[in-house]
Amino acid sequence: MSEAKGNPKDWVTMKIDPEIFDELGVRDPEQIKLETKIMKKVRQVLKELKTDPNNLEKMNELATYYIDGANYEDAIKESRKVLNKDNKNAKAYKLIGTAYSLSHHEDEAIRELNRAAELAPDDPEVHFNLGGVYMLKEMFENATRSFQRVIDLDPTDTMAYANLAAAYDLQMKYDDEIAVLKKVLMFSPEDKILRSALSTTYFNAGYYDDALNAALCVVELDDKDPQAYCNLGSCYSVKNMIDEAVTVFKKASELDPEYNLPHTNLGSLYATMGRLESAIKEYKMATSLNRSDALAWFNLYNCYKEVGRTEEGNEAYRTYEKLMKGLDGAAGGEGAGGENPSNIPGGVSQSGAYAGGGGMSGNAAGMETLADEKKPE
Repeated sequence: MSEAKGNPKDWVTMKIDPEIFDELGVRDPEQIKLETKIMKKVRQVLKELKTDPNNLEKMNELATYYIDGANYEDAIKESRKVLNKDNKNAKAYKLIGTAYSLSHHEDEAIRELNRAAELAPDDPEVHFNLGGVYMLKEMFENATRSFQRVIDLDPTDTMAYANLAAAYDLQMKYDDEIAVLKKVLMFSPEDKILRSALSTTYFNAGYYDDALNAALCVVELDDKDPQAYCNLGSCYSVKNMIDEAVTVFKKASELDPEYNLPHTNLGSLYATMGRLESAIKEYKMATSLNRSDALAWFNLYNCYKEVGRTEEGNEAYRTYEKLMKGLDGAAGGEGAGGENPSNIPGGVSQSGAYAGGGGMSGNAAGMETLADEKKPE
């Protein structure tokens, strides 16, 4: 066999998943590069401040680099020095508020960011950060006003629209959320996450035809996403399009055989059809793939109970109960609550990153949780 030609060092440039470094117990080289770059900038600014110690702009710049390096305490100290020289320096208040929010001191962050907003009412970043902290504090009406202010200042800020939609979602103001999502999708029509969020919101508002159409768009955008097929299946289920729902749940499972969600959804669908043995099979598969899927365990218990398999049902319920109490040490660290099998991702987090939000909860056709059942006696 002839040897492959080429640069023998080509493999060195191959990209590696950053998570592998955690598994190996070593640090990600890319993260080390970033930290080194920040340290160089810090040293440079400190050097410049030695020759110009009263340069407030440089002091704020130093605080910014401290925040970038997660050195929040020093960032706050540096910006406090600025305020000692100029107590109306809006940027210093903004940096202090940002550092407080990132170090989980939300009350202090709100105080400082509000002061920054008073001094610089037309700075969209101040209002955006303030909205983020309000989201963390579950002060959703305040967050709504902050994100709306960002949009007033910059009507093209897509992240502000997305966060405003998330704030509306958490207040269950679905019509307002739909209006915002439709507007932001005008800027980013092929954004899969936002399109999925729109499907979720339509579903939560009871607009099932629109939810289905939006879910179909998501699949068109990415026909390799198993979550998209799960969401589509949930929409088919609520419209009693059983064959279509079964087909797409199975498609999701084919795309990712290790994914528990399609099996949990399919089990729920079979259960509502009275096909309890088929439901049991799917729930067992789901729980084998993810022992933290609390809903699958609970529904498995109910199915066992219905077919008279009491001992197995009680065992399933005990596992469910342990998960809900966070006591199951064998859950594999995936979270005591497991996954909601009818959850559709949508909205964004207070940090600006996309996050799961809103769930297709309740007893929608095909997605019943059997939650009305009683505990085992």
